[in-house]
Amino acid sequence: MVKVVELDKSEKTLNEIAQVYKEVWEKNDNSIKERFRKHATYKGYRGYMIINEKNDLIGFAYGYTTLPGQYYNGLLRDTLEDKLADKWLSDCFELVELAVLSTERNKGYGKHLASKLVEGVTNKTAVLTTQMNNEIARNLYEKLNWEVVYKPFYPDKNNAFVIMGKKIN
Repeated sequence: MVKVVELDKSEKTLNEIAQVYKEVWEKNDNSIKERFRKHATYKGYRGYMIINEKNDLIGFAYGYTTLPGQYYNGLLRDTLEDKLADKWLSDCFELVELAVLSTERNKGYGKHLASKLVEGVTNKTAVLTTQMNNEIARNLYEKLNWEVVYKPFYPDKNNAFVIMGKKIN
């Protein structure tokens, strides 16, 4: 039996988030901890994690209100035409990270996390980015009524991403 709980900011949870992130993205990258600490202070921050019966973190998702002055908001605004940026980013919740361990996929956890994260958000829209070639993630989001806003998007100049959006309110 698994449970979904609010993502806490304890050092134990941060270490578990970093481990899940490394496993999911196959990167030895501890920067997720510092990014999470910073993002958890942003307006509209919310996050959830899925815990298994052994009390291990097996997946997480978090996001916040995207605002001018934030790094990724700037990248999105620089990419989108003004009209599109105004439509999607003016009153927007950004789904920043969603990760589920590969051993725990195809059980509905990603769908549950993505839905729970935007449930009750008061922003008019939500945005996220995912890799262009990540068909599994793109299919998941499309099933949850996210639409492609723009492609290709190159946040790091090397990898093609897609910007997806969802009208919330």
